[in-house]
Amino acid sequence: MSWPVGEPDVVDLGGGVCIRWDADGRGFAWHHATCRAWATLRFRPDPLSTGHELVNGGSDDVADLTIRGSLLCPMGCGKHGVIEAGRWRDC
Repeated sequence: MSWPVGEPDVVDLGGGVCIRWDADGRGFAWHHATCRAWATLRFRPDPLSTGHELVNGGSDDVADLTIRGSLLCPMGCGKHGVIEAGRWRDC
């Protein structure tokens, strides 16, 4: 287990990926073990949307969290995947 697993409000999705929900529940920051940066994601129709859609689950139901749209690390390392049924799956 590596940082930030175990930190307050951090959810481990597996595959070395963690999320921390925004206070309003309409997005989250995500992090993976290879890069130190947190990337942000906001759901449609939020004005700051990253184009992702919350299909199932949410901040109160992470076990069912499913998001339409893949996530690609903006740091250029190539980490790329999707979140389905509360778990990270590499693409």
